[in-house]
Amino acid sequence: MEKMSMGDLLDQYGTTEKLYTGDVIEGFVISSNADEVMVNINYMADGILPKTELPDGNPLDFSPGQAIKVYVLKSDDGEGNVLLSLKKAYEIIIWDEFQTLFDKHQSFNVKIKEAVKGGVVGVYQGASVFIPASQLSMGYVEDLGPFVGMTLPVMITEYDAAKKKVVASHKTILKDQLAVKKADQLSRIGAGDELTGTVVRLADYGAFVDLGGIDGLIHVSQMSWKRVKHPSEVLKEGDVVKVVVLSVDRDKEKISLKLAEVKENPWDTITDRYAVDDIVTGRVTRLMNFGAFVEIEEGVEGLIHISELSEGHINKPSEAVSIGDEVNVMILDIDSAANRLSLSLKAAKEVEDSAVYDFEEEAPVQNTTLSDLFGDKLKNLKF
Repeated sequence: MEKMSMGDLLDQYGTTEKLYTGDVIEGFVISSNADEVMVNINYMADGILPKTELPDGNPLDFSPGQAIKVYVLKSDDGEGNVLLSLKKAYEIIIWDEFQTLFDKHQSFNVKIKEAVKGGVVGVYQGASVFIPASQLSMGYVEDLGPFVGMTLPVMITEYDAAKKKVVASHKTILKDQLAVKKADQLSRIGAGDELTGTVVRLADYGAFVDLGGIDGLIHVSQMSWKRVKHPSEVLKEGDVVKVVVLSVDRDKEKISLKLAEVKENPWDTITDRYAVDDIVTGRVTRLMNFGAFVEIEEGVEGLIHISELSEGHINKPSEAVSIGDEVNVMILDIDSAANRLSLSLKAAKEVEDSAVYDFEEEAPVQNTTLSDLFGDKLKNLKF
């Protein structure tokens, strides 16, 4: 602001006929030093604003030409000047301003002067504003000390002029800023985008990934081609992951993701490695009333129906096999689209018994092997 001379100010504002103790008037700063601020108050004498009547006690915070409202302590301080107070002016006018700020939901800046039980106290134009610890940040604040001396934008949440009580929140401002940031990010993200984020939380149904101020969800079904019981089998909090956006719901602020780096589903190429009538080795993983499940490679599991577990009648699968058993089974059917294999322990045993019998019958023949006798039937058999 351009510096105004005393003459300019007097020419602009003229003189005032009467001035009374207790008046709140507007003036303009003429000059300031370490002890006081000289103020033109449109009167025959200038006003003196001593540092003791300043909220922050620093006259050098005021610049020539700056407009301020002041309270008249004395119309004559004995030296021909008008003694002023900014503190008392604030005490009178600040409550009307607080009411306006509260009614219009407007934000304003406060300077934090001290930490007290349950929060901090800030100062706005000489008036105290209490900010609860829970309203200082988006997260939990344990140490209030670092906030002292900071200037924070706040919004009034509770106001009582009669009790001179003002409670405000910085968290509300942060929430509004976050909402604007999220809306901007949502407008920029679309299905098919490849992004990098950090896993921030695991739930039974998936993992939440921070994409830089907005979270997306990787459902358990999008973490691996194999069945995942809990996200912790694949991810942990703090992991940095590459993801692909599946869908964006801007109204509900929801982003569905999948892991970008997922191993190839072995079921997609299973017919390249196995065929019906192949005999393979697997491990029994589960027993059900209707049969036993056998894993023949990671992620590829097939069912031996109870009728295919034994040549004789059995009442339950545990009479033929136990979990963890390594068994040779014959592939009866492959349904790659449904991720299903039908296996037979009984048929594999019949082939093995037949192979041993024929081998014994052909024993005199030199250099004859089971592979020579049964060819591809045993190509995947592991002894």
